[in-house]
Amino acid sequence: MNRLVRTRPIAYVVLAGALALAAAACGSSSSGGSSASSSPASTAASTPAAAASSQPSGGSTVDVTLKDFSITVTGGSKLAPGTYTFHVTNQGPSAHNLTVNGPGVSDQATPTFPPGTQDLTVKLEKGSYELFCSVPGHKQAGMDTHVTVS
Repeated sequence: MNRLVRTRPIAYVVLAGALALAAAACGSSSSGGSSASSSPASTAASTPAAAASSQPSGGSTVDVTLKDFSITVTGGSKLAPGTYTFHVTNQGPSAHNLTVNGPGVSDQATPTFPPGTQDLTVKLEKGSYELFCSVPGHKQAGMDTHVTVS
């Protein structure tokens, strides 16, 4: 019995270490997304250049938030022409996407995804762009916004 009492604390330490390693491995996975999808069920969003941070390979980053049932583009609805990586976060309980339509861009979108994040890189020219969720009924429920590139 004395041997059992001594090994029990060691077993707890080993178990705690294994759980910590498993948690660290799960937390290290990337939630980044696709860079482009031609499915209309996908989505992309944009924000003004003032709120965007510079990234050499993907242009400027623009944060977009999707909720049941709204789309918020950080920094506003005006952008300069250029390449943008939209960092799209779904904060709603439902699966959403963000689709971009406008000059030179037709249904470029993120995949439809549950709460989490996806990235989409799009080159925007001068003009007006519609950003919306293409999940049936979501656009009509208010997940539709516009940005102007000038």
